[in-house]
Parts: sequence; structure tokens; C-alpha cells
Amino acid sequence: MKQVKVAFLFFVLFSFLSCEKQDDKLENDSKQKSLAKEFFKSADYKKSSNAKRLENSKIFISDNKLNSTDKYLMYNNISYLSSKLNKIDSAIFYSKKMLRLPSVENDINLKGKVYYKLGIYQYKKNAQDSSYFFYAKSKNEFLKLKDSVSVGKSLSNLAIIESNFGSYSLSDSLAVESLKFFNGKEPKTMASSLNCLAINAKKRSFYNEAIAYYISALKITTRKSSKIRFRNNLAIAHKELKNYKKSILIFEELLQDTITSQKTKTRVIDNLAYVKWLENSDVNVLKELLFANSKKLQLKDNYGLIANYSHLSDYFQEKNRKKSLQYAIEMYKISRKVKSIQDVLEAIDKIVERQPPEKAITYYKESINLRDSLQEAETKRQFRFAKIKYNYDEEEKLKEKFRNLAIENELKVEKENSQKKNSIIIGILLISGLLFLLYRRKQLHKKRVLQESYNTETRIAKRLHDELGNDVFNTLVKVQNPKINTLEIIDDLDKIYHQTRSISHENNAIKTGDKFESYFRHLVASYNTNDCKIIIKGLSDIHLNNLAAEKQIVVYRIFNELFVNMKKHSKASLVMLTFTKKNSRIEMIYFDNGIGFEKENIVHKNGLKNMETRIKTINGTINFENKPGKGLKVSIHFKS
Repeated sequence: MKQVKVAFLFFVLFSFLSCEKQDDKLENDSKQKSLAKEFFKSADYKKSSNAKRLENSKIFISDNKLNSTDKYLMYNNISYLSSKLNKIDSAIFYSKKMLRLPSVENDINLKGKVYYKLGIYQYKKNAQDSSYFFYAKSKNEFLKLKDSVSVGKSLSNLAIIESNFGSYSLSDSLAVESLKFFNGKEPKTMASSLNCLAINAKKRSFYNEAIAYYISALKITTRKSSKIRFRNNLAIAHKELKNYKKSILIFEELLQDTITSQKTKTRVIDNLAYVKWLENSDVNVLKELLFANSKKLQLKDNYGLIANYSHLSDYFQEKNRKKSLQYAIEMYKISRKVKSIQDVLEAIDKIVERQPPEKAITYYKESINLRDSLQEAETKRQFRFAKIKYNYDEEEKLKEKFRNLAIENELKVEKENSQKKNSIIIGILLISGLLFLLYRRKQLHKKRVLQESYNTETRIAKRLHDELGNDVFNTLVKVQNPKINTLEIIDDLDKIYHQTRSISHENNAIKTGDKFESYFRHLVASYNTNDCKIIIKGLSDIHLNNLAAEKQIVVYRIFNELFVNMKKHSKASLVMLTFTKKNSRIEMIYFDNGIGFEKENIVHKNGLKNMETRIKTINGTINFENKPGKGLKVSIHFKS
């Protein structure tokens, strides 16, 4: 009856809440015909090149009075075309103009998209600190919308930027977080996040982890170009681990695949030849290395040439020192041309190694200057990046402060108009919920108590019948027989007494807390007899009183079960209990010199199964070592 009343009360409340009025707001812009859409549909626009489209779009804006929605469409189009034509500054300019439009300011989704575009354009401009700023802002807008895929894409780009700045641990955190938001819906960006994790691992020389991430990325990416890039990187990671055969196999499989990019194919040929030489320096791979060199010169692939000259320099180091030096110098020239300082330093190291000190001194001095300037530039770059992040955080805090103030003012006005109604609804909900929870808790408790009582009664009844019933009957028969010796009857009665005490110990409430150790010693003493001595070692060292109550109960029950088994079956005359504690792990060992079990494999009867079940409840382990005729050893381990 109570449940019916509660259900009826909830029905009335939800019916009342669902009847609240909703105001329909219509935008004036939506009523007007879109001039921008008509412009995009025109034949002249569709037939034009991107450069002509960009020019006509700017003219169209200046010649027409557009509403906010059409301005957004035009600015978005101009920024896109500018980016396609590599006019990144123009793309950024028009994207920022979008942010000032009312249609964008009042639309979280559009604002998030514009911030994301700005992140892309700033990254293309190599202004990674500014790119980070806009990606972070886009993430916050998409979080408000609960657009998990867009949040994941923003996080993935933030992870890449953090990786570029050398913050590998933070980059890992962002990349892993991005994967949680995708839920398998964006394989392209998921693969990008996994690739970022692989790069972070490789940069820290965690090549096995890098390999695992590349394999994961390969499983989900659908783009052929990405697959080729990931497999190439995977082969290089195997090379770093000196798994040359695996690396060679991957490069050879890549060459068998259809690689449309001549630049990529040439790099694979170059890498394959170099790894073959690393595996066996006697293998002649000069033809392949020189072929790759000529192709890269033809394609003007400067970065590919840097790697190729490095490979050729290494190849000739033992064969022809003069040629080795020549290729190192070529590597140095190309590296300076493309302003790749790290490659310049690597080339200088090769030159210095292959020349006498008096000739290498000029390069050596340049190396020192470059390393100093590189360190200074990196420090400035890190400082600028940190400042951008700090400014972003401060801006977000300030916005949050004003946002909270606005919300507080709105709540105050709302509170004056509807405080009474809200108080009544909240009060009824709280009382109804509380009554329901109390009723539910009471029913569950009653059910649990009944079940526990039934289980206990069943267990006691079974033991009384199986263990005591027959013994009592046999003793009564002996009492009625005058020929039976009185001492034999006394022994039977003593056995019945111990069985009864064992059942009592097993089902009595256990005293837990700061006096548990004393209680446990009392249990041990109750089984310590002239026929079977029990020796305790190290009990005080493990501080039983400090264990949680549930662990104290499990310890007591297990040892009681062991003592009962010892008393009934083992015929032991000596029991040794050893207790030790190492760090936070407790070890308890029970050993008796009884007969053990009849078979080598322990038969897990009810008592032994109970011990295993109980130790598992506290995430512990129990191990039985049975030596028939020599005794039983039981090892117990759990965390204190």
C-alpha cells in the first residue's frame, strides 16, 4: 500500500512539472531569404576557381547588406578558401570576424566550431601556442553542448601540441582522455591520438610501447596514407630495438603495396636498405641508397635527403672514410638550408668524428654555439607557451566569475517569484524519496536477516545431525549395556562435549576491535591440550587489533576451521602457528604433524571450501600443502 501511495505522489508531481509553459522564440534572420546561399548556388560561383571564388566573395560582402547569419556563411567561406590557397593570415582574420557576429556569440555550437578553425589555422602558421589557446576554448564550448566527438577532437589536437613542446606526460593524459570521448565514432582522430601516444613513447625511447600504439592505430585507421605512415613508423621503432628482421619485413611489405607518393616510396626504399645494412654490414645496399639519393634530388625532398646522406655516411664509415666525410658534409649543407638545427648538430657530430681535431675545430665551435642558441630558443618558446596557457586559464577564471555572478542574479529574481512553489516541490520530493529509501532499506535488511538466520539454522542442524546425532545415540546404547567400560563412556562424552563446543565457537558472535588479539589467543588456548600442543610465533608482530573488523572475522573463522579439522581428522600432536608482516602484507602459516590427507590432491570439502571463500572476500589467498603421513601446511596471505 505504501508503494502505491509513493508511486501516485511521484505521478502527480511529474504531471505538474510537465505542464510548465515554454516560450517559442523565432529569429528574425530565419524569416529572411538567405542571400549567401543564393550566391553559393549561382552558376558563376560554381564554375570559378578557388582564387576567383575568394575574390567574388569579398566583393559580394562589400556590395550587399547582409544579416548576421549570412555574414557568418560568407566569412566562413572566405576563411576556408583562404586556407586552401595558403593565405593563413586572411583565414585567421575572417575567422575572428565571425566571433564578433551576434549569430555566433549566441550559439555555443558555432562558437566552438570557429575556435576549432582558429586552432587549425594557427597550427598551420606554426603558432602552436596560439593554436593551443583556441583548441582549449573550443573544447570548453563543446563540453557545454556535451558534444563528445568534438571534445575528443579538440583534446587530440591539444595532446599533439603538448607533445611538440616536449610535455610528453601531459600529452599522454590528453590523448588518453580524447579516446574516452570518441566511443569508436571517429576512427581518423582516434588513430591520430594513438599516433601521438606512439610518438611520445618513441621520444622517451619506450619503443615497445610505441609499437603497441602504432599497431592499435593501424587497426582502426581507414586512410591508406595513414596506414603507410604508421607502418613506416612501426618499422623504424623495430629498427631502434634492433629487431631488424621485423623492420625489414614491414618495409618490404610496404614496397609491395601500392604507394602513390613517390616521395614516400623513395623514403621506404632508403630506410629498407639502411636497416638491411644495420643487420649485416657485409650486405651491399649501395645501389639502393644511391637510387634513393637520385630520386630525392629529383623530387627536391630535402628532409629525405638529410636522412639519406646520414645513411650513406654511416655506410662508408668503415669502407671509405673520405666518402663518409663527404656525405656527412652534404647532410650538413642540406640541414642548414632547411634550418633544421637538430639535423645540423647530428651532421656536425659525424664530421667531427671523421676529421682530425685541427680540421674539425670550426665545426666543433659551431656545434657549441648552435646548442646554446637552441637551448635559449627552446626556453623562450616554452616560456611563451606557458604564458599563453596561463593567460587562457586566467581568462577562463574571469569569465567563470562573471558567469556565476549573472547566474546568481537570475536565481535571485527566480527565487522571489517561485520560492514557495520550489520549496514545496523539493520538500515533497525529499520526504517521498526518504520514505521510499527507508522502506526499501527496511525490506532488504529484513530479507537479509531472514536469509542469514535460515543459513545458520540449516548449518547447525546439519552438524547436529551428522556429527552429534550418531555419537549421542551410540553413547546411550553403551550406557544401557553394563558390560561397557565406564572410561570408554567418559571418552565418548568428552568427544561429544568438544564437538558441541566446536559448533558453538563457529556460530558465536566474534569480538572484533582493539581486544581481538586476546580473543584470538583464547580460541587457540581452547584447542591446546596435553594430546596436541599449539605453539604461536610472531602473533604480536602483525598487530591483529589494527585489522579491519571484516578481516578479523575471516582470520578467526579460518583458524577455527583449521583447529576443528585438526581435532577431528589429523591426529596431530603438535601445531605450529607462524605470523609475519612484510611491508603491508601479512603471512600466516599453519603447520601440524598429523597424518595429512589420504591423497596427494586435496579434497576440498565444505570446511576447506569455506576457508577459500572467506579469504577471497578480503582479496587474500590460501594455499594447502599436503604431505600424507607427514602433516599439513596452510599458507595464508592478505593485505593488512
